[in-house]
Amino acid sequence: MFTLYIVVLAYQDFLLGGNSWKQGDWLINSVDTTVRRGIIGSLLLRVSQTFSIDVVLLVVLLQISLLLAAMGLLTRSIRRSDTPATIWLLILSPGFFISFWSLDDQGGLRKELITFLAFTLLLFATSRLTPSRILIYVSAFVFGFAVLSHEGNLFFAPFFAFGYYLLFAKSAISRRELAALLIILAGSCVATVVIAFSFDTVTDYMTVCRPVLAAGVDAEMCTGAIKALEIPLREYLTTTFWMFFSPLVLSFGLLYAITAIPIILIGRHFIDGRMFIKAYVASAFLFLPLYLVAVDWGRWVSFHTTAVIFTLLIAVSLGFAKNTPGRELPPVLFNILLIFFLIVGFSHFVNVIWGGMAWKAVNGIL
Repeated sequence: MFTLYIVVLAYQDFLLGGNSWKQGDWLINSVDTTVRRGIIGSLLLRVSQTFSIDVVLLVVLLQISLLLAAMGLLTRSIRRSDTPATIWLLILSPGFFISFWSLDDQGGLRKELITFLAFTLLLFATSRLTPSRILIYVSAFVFGFAVLSHEGNLFFAPFFAFGYYLLFAKSAISRRELAALLIILAGSCVATVVIAFSFDTVTDYMTVCRPVLAAGVDAEMCTGAIKALEIPLREYLTTTFWMFFSPLVLSFGLLYAITAIPIILIGRHFIDGRMFIKAYVASAFLFLPLYLVAVDWGRWVSFHTTAVIFTLLIAVSLGFAKNTPGRELPPVLFNILLIFFLIVGFSHFVNVIWGGMAWKAVNGIL
């Protein structure tokens, strides 16, 4: 239902001519000037021009295809699990991308979707009796492309590196294969950092916007992600600096608590509790730079939550779980968390959304 709702939202975006952030981010291009994040937009504009296809339609079709592929692989992987109910409960947690995007209409379908597809490819590869080497390499290349498409994705690299290390620890890949996978990750991250710092801003966002307008897209498309390209980094740093000293920090603390505590409770069911808590807290600091350069703090919490859940599922799939196969979460705790996940959530900014998807569904019906 959540996936179908996101698909409907994407179709609605198309009918409205596109969203300046959700589709605009994908239309950042390097047609007239070199700019970070411009790979996908340049390709889409070329395809649109060659085959005379609405470029907004192309973006929406790409987003829907990636989403359905990711959720299909995720579903297949969970069906192979010994504890499918507990894992589906994790997927329904407010911070996991599919639930997060369902609750906040403006928070999803950005380029991290490619990273989440890479995660599901890796999870699907590890869920097989004999992990598929081909899918493992495909996951690395897909993630590398995600990083080149948007520098924010490189913060997921340590989680992929750890996943590949777990495969090596289980003798599913050799030391040489582990090194090759890490080289793919490192190469894409280094290239992205060089590009990001070399072409961090544009003097006039219209140099990026003009090819989009030439493709027949409304000028409104350029007022979000594309226009943001001309804002210098120091302005972002100034804005986020003052957020740390505002009441928003209290809302952020509550937001993180309602996300972290249930994840830790479920994670302890699979992995040693103390070790999982240490890993969860330590991994949160990997995303700290994002909080310094952008105000989408809820989105960064979702980044962390999604990465932790995927990494946990990969570890469980490879046999690192402490419990005997088939042991689900105790029913009382399971039901409490399920209700909690349906009535609490948060936005891509720092707002806790009381009522969650349950109230959103009721409110929609009313």
